[in-house]
Amino acid sequence: MVEQKPLRVLVIISDTNAYWEKSWSASEDLLPVAFEILQENCLVENTYKHWPKMRLLAKEKWATRVFLVFDISNTSYDPEVGHLPQQNNLPVAIVRLGATVQAYTAAIPVQNKINKDVARAHNNSGIKSLPPFVVDYTSGPPTYLNPRDPSLLRQTTGSTNFASFCYVGV
Repeated sequence: MVEQKPLRVLVIISDTNAYWEKSWSASEDLLPVAFEILQENCLVENTYKHWPKMRLLAKEKWATRVFLVFDISNTSYDPEVGHLPQQNNLPVAIVRLGATVQAYTAAIPVQNKINKDVARAHNNSGIKSLPPFVVDYTSGPPTYLNPRDPSLLRQTTGSTNFASFCYVGV
């Protein structure tokens, strides 16, 4: 059996898309949908005979967008060290579900940002926490009471989340 290369996927779901309601309440159900879109756009290898192992890592909700991040075929994933930046160096694809559907490979700076945001989500969620890491911004910014490593909390103000990809041409 050929080992598949791991891939991290950011899925951005707009409130204009039919999957909007399901995106928060049944996020795991969207992973196969996103995988099929990636296949249709030749962004994953077509050598899969069965569904690959997919793991939802993080989900974030804003007023008009939901962001899901999941890994495909990442056999080296370890939640104990997932907060460390060196554990998050995967190639990234982006799937946008809005009025139209788009899928593309993220540019290197965008991949780096998404991978850092995943590490940050691990850290902020606390020791012994397991994915998916859930953040709901619809009621304001979250508070992290027990981060794994407080020194890794973002020191600057501004976006510390996947939402920064919503309005830029990535």
